[in-house]
Amino acid sequence: MTLKPIILAGLLLTLAACAQVQEHPALRNVQIGSDAAMMLNELARVAALSPEQRRRELAALESGRIDDVRRFQAAALLDREDGVEALERGLKNLNALSDVDERAQPLVEQMKKSFKARIELKAQAARAQELQDKLEQIKALEKSLQQRATQPAKP
Repeated sequence: MTLKPIILAGLLLTLAACAQVQEHPALRNVQIGSDAAMMLNELARVAALSPEQRRRELAALESGRIDDVRRFQAAALLDREDGVEALERGLKNLNALSDVDERAQPLVEQMKKSFKARIELKAQAARAQELQDKLEQIKALEKSLQQRATQPAKP
């Protein structure tokens, strides 16, 4: 009879692991300068969201009045996007923050550097692709010229 409780306990542990975790409400009432830990928690919360959830939250944030808390939340959401426009909007939100305490300032500065580096990386990748396309066009032109030169001229 000791096998049944062990099986039941294993089943309950498995089911508990599959249970959905309640989403944490967004940090709406916390002052951005009050604690750097709150900013880190917001970044962790945003990292756990699905792309659809991030889009919905971003739309909700941008539809209302935007204060420093909402600006940081929008920047955290935009940090997860790949487009240059989204990265530029996120950087703009971080630059618009007005009241950041000294403990949170390094985090904000690091996020700004990250946004700037990713924007520059996207620009360099676009430039590299453009140069690669031009190189391929030159190779194709060179190949066609070589083929013309090797064909015998007809009198």
